[in-house]
Amino acid sequence: MSTIPILFAEPSEPPSETLGILTPDPDVAIKEIDVEKIKASLKDLTGKLTGIFEDIKTVGQYNLNTVQLAVQVSAEGGVSLVASAKAGMSGTITLTFSK
Repeated sequence: MSTIPILFAEPSEPPSETLGILTPDPDVAIKEIDVEKIKASLKDLTGKLTGIFEDIKTVGQYNLNTVQLAVQVSAEGGVSLVASAKAGMSGTITLTFSK
């Protein structure tokens, strides 16, 4: 089995006297993830994205040139899009059109 090391941040438990405004830095760990699992997750995600972007190849006189997405890998090897989940976090999709 071929693996790839991935760096993960696991949130630390805040001390009981913390008011919830400031939290300690997360604990960082490296985990070996099965390459085949990541490959299968990426294949599934890109297959679904193909269907989404098929309909926007052109907008007016402009052709879709590039799509940029942010993805994250889970500790189990799953792949998902990064989306806005909390204040201060954001996920973006950048579409580049050319004429």
